Amino acid sequence: MPEGRGSRIGDNPGLRPGAMGFARNPPQKPDRLRAAADLLDQAAAADDKAAGRFAEARVDSTPFGISPQARELAARWATALAAREADARVLGDATSDLAGRLRMAAVSTRSTGFRGRLAVAP
Repeated sequence: MPEGRGSRIGDNPGLRPGAMGFARNPPQKPDRLRAAADLLDQAAAADDKAAGRFAEARVDSTPFGISPQARELAARWATALAAREADARVLGDATSDLAGRLRMAAVSTRSTGFRGRLAVAP
């Protein structure tokens, strides 16, 4: 990671070792995984909200006039909004899936101990 730039997780004091009084008793891996899953759920909700706003904007958009150029511009705008809506929905679904994987990993670490990394498909 380039110097001077932190990750989103590293910027969250609740997930950083030594933060919020955890210097002597660091949070357990399952707690950290559940906290990360909660943050991912929030991100997925934000993606869903963004997708809804793109859909609203696409439906509420009206052509700027009756000229062929205005209709072409309106069609391009609607296409761009539809693409952003689809991107936001795909991102929200992937984020939600990752949150579910983190929760499953948090549950499995209770009984078996944390033995490895999560496999995440791109």
